[in-house]
Amino acid sequence: MIGTSIVKLDSTFRSSTSGESTQLQDQFPIVPHYFITHRFKQWDERVSIGLGVYTPFGIVVDWPDNWQGRFNTTDARLRVTVYNPTVAYQVTPEFSAAAGIRIADAGAEFEQIFTAVVPGESKVRVHNLEAHPIGWNVGLLYHLKEISTSVGLQFRSELQAKFNGDADFTGPAAGVAFANTRFHTSIKLPPQLILGISTKAIPRWTINADIEWEGWRTVGSIPKSFETTAGSPVPQSALNSPGVRLWKNSYVFRIGAEYAATDRIALRGGFFYDQTPIPKETFDPTIPNADRYAMTTGAGYRWEATSVDIAYLFGFYEKRAINGGTINPDNLAGTTTFGSYSTIAQVLVLSVTYRF
Repeated sequence: MIGTSIVKLDSTFRSSTSGESTQLQDQFPIVPHYFITHRFKQWDERVSIGLGVYTPFGIVVDWPDNWQGRFNTTDARLRVTVYNPTVAYQVTPEFSAAAGIRIADAGAEFEQIFTAVVPGESKVRVHNLEAHPIGWNVGLLYHLKEISTSVGLQFRSELQAKFNGDADFTGPAAGVAFANTRFHTSIKLPPQLILGISTKAIPRWTINADIEWEGWRTVGSIPKSFETTAGSPVPQSALNSPGVRLWKNSYVFRIGAEYAATDRIALRGGFFYDQTPIPKETFDPTIPNADRYAMTTGAGYRWEATSVDIAYLFGFYEKRAINGGTINPDNLAGTTTFGSYSTIAQVLVLSVTYRF
């Protein structure tokens, strides 16, 4: 299977101090995915291998350079692509087990306005951040043939991403106060435990449901660390921040159904609820995440060896606010980010599968 997702995120900030509204600038990130599996029928048909390439985590946030919260962030991007080779073994006709390695290719960048040492607003752009954490995954699958139902359990380990990159300064402080330097940060992407069930007990229908636990408590902080260089008039470490986050573990609940309208056409629909791990005390516009409710719809068409699937997701996030209860110092820097944030997400997914 090969395919791609096109994401559109609409987020609006309404200031509680000025009453003005600011919208995220339009971004349409394209997120590809690729999966291949093979069963060794001539050697041992109980053994199969697979490779998945997908993006489980990502951020694309682009606020205007002159918006009220520019001292917190103007631009933030995170891309985590996982390469996941897996081996599965059919222990019995009903029971299978699998294990794999998760090799992540992570990249990030961000921009932030600041005022320090010299009059006027300056900007720091942190870019070329790269990390390559490694983790693992295991899975179990059991078929209840009598009731045409399957139950699966999967665990994915955390990924410890240690980023290293460059920091460039522009504006009045560039050169006069701060010289370009290296930048370091880290984040522990969460472990995940997923329990799912799929049943075909009703003719022509396939009904799926799963619950996913995400261990976001691993994100206690996302520190900002600038290297101090001998040639800088002011130590760049003056801009360091502990980046306290104190995120919580969260859950995702999903349910969906597929109806085989004909031997070739399948119609699909679903719903999911995704809890945010970000508490109100550390919520900020860099990651304007909130509890999300989403509806999905889609269809598939199958030929002898090829099938094409298309899906559409519409989701809305609960409105969130930043106020005096925040403990994130970036929310209090310069012009504050106090106000409400509302977000809508739309995703279009297209996939092509070929069986050989």
